[in-house]
Amino acid sequence: MIPLLYRLRKEIRVRNGADSCLIISELPLNVIRVSPRAASILLLCDGNRTLMEIADETGVPEEEQVFRICEYFRKKGMLEIEPAGENCTLPVVTVIIPTKDRKSELAECLESIFSQGYPKEKIEVIVVDDGSQDGTGDLVGMFPCKLLSNKKSRGQSYCRNLGAKEATGEILAFIDSDCVAGKTWLRELVPYFQWDRVGAVGGFVDGYFRKSTLDRYEMACSPLNMGNHILIGTNDDSTFYTPTCNLLIRRKAYIETGGITESLHVGEDVDFCWRIRRKGYDMFYLPFGAIRHKHRNHLGRMMKRRADYGTSEALLYTLHKEKKKVVQLPTLAAVSFLALCLSILFLSPAFLFPAAICPLFEAGMKIRRIRKLNIHISPWKVALSILRSYFSFFYFISFHAVRYYMSLFLAAGIYFHPLWYICTFMLIFTSSIDYSVKSPYLTYPLFLTYYAIEHISYQVGVFAGCIQQNAFGSYRPRFIGRALKTR
Repeated sequence: MIPLLYRLRKEIRVRNGADSCLIISELPLNVIRVSPRAASILLLCDGNRTLMEIADETGVPEEEQVFRICEYFRKKGMLEIEPAGENCTLPVVTVIIPTKDRKSELAECLESIFSQGYPKEKIEVIVVDDGSQDGTGDLVGMFPCKLLSNKKSRGQSYCRNLGAKEATGEILAFIDSDCVAGKTWLRELVPYFQWDRVGAVGGFVDGYFRKSTLDRYEMACSPLNMGNHILIGTNDDSTFYTPTCNLLIRRKAYIETGGITESLHVGEDVDFCWRIRRKGYDMFYLPFGAIRHKHRNHLGRMMKRRADYGTSEALLYTLHKEKKKVVQLPTLAAVSFLALCLSILFLSPAFLFPAAICPLFEAGMKIRRIRKLNIHISPWKVALSILRSYFSFFYFISFHAVRYYMSLFLAAGIYFHPLWYICTFMLIFTSSIDYSVKSPYLTYPLFLTYYAIEHISYQVGVFAGCIQQNAFGSYRPRFIGRALKTR
């Protein structure tokens, strides 16, 4: 059984025809011609029927076919997705905790594991002590778990692989010793393994500390926080992954993949997730099944960690040559953005005319196509949809520039000052949107400060990693032209 439910958004209209149907969405604006069977599948997505039930009612031979159709519509903004519940036979789970010199933090972590709302007889806990000198072994002896000890430090990846070799559970659950699991951690994530194609499931990573301003920034913007939406990764070219501090893996898939690469000291979770997907397993990220992570709450340590993450990019793109950053360039939106940047760069309002005319022309074309299809959509809604798509594109391009090139803009601005205007515009634009979406408990000026520091630290790491590996895949995205048009 595929443990997902789909719900048709209330705003979606379906217009039936003799040989085909039109699926109409006003925001985002989309008109799609589909077969009557696909339309019937869409209409049965009520948030209550399972994919198996929809397959039976529509005569589709496999629920995976229904899943693929539903995912297509979800990516078009027409369906919402939610979990299908927790009613399934619960397997034995082996929780693996690597640790080194974190006795007090490990105690809180273990207490949270043994307080799970999951059958206690179906939880096995293995602690792998990576050469601690603080009496970690004595602490572990106070809990009903297995202790594996390294005489000298071998690294987290080695510890996770060692724990996996000793595990007896069908599911391996990785958590770090500086994390505290919520009571429903396992109960909320494990049911997704009832679908045989699922190899790994990652859950939400929340912040533990909340006192300092940096704590509150990390709560909202830590790279371990994968967001508030369900994500599904298949054997494709996407760079989707989930961090190992909250990652459950089918033991069979772990063995087939060969475990975590021990030579990688950063980025090993990305590498592992990409390899498990390449084996043909699907991955889920779920915005629940939460653990709380004790983020680095000293600015210098945070900057170093962001730089470390950045250094892994070059090596990852070298190991996985099929992976590339993909940048879609809708023709008119790209022209509009370029004109806006030229207006800022040369402080000339003349470039604002093409920046404004592009979305107007786009809206005109869409209105004409919609009328040919005899569909009634208000011109204002068409214009709003166009502006929304342009706004999203502007954010994506600006974020990429801030993430990878802000330091270059700042340095080059010494010789050509207008580059500072462009850099400031992109930084304010992206940070304002992220501040609005993430809603951190911070004033905007403080958020902006940490935001800029984070991105500069990361891109310094990226550049250093590229120099070290003599590979610059991080700076060679794949550009895909895409016309914004109603189909």
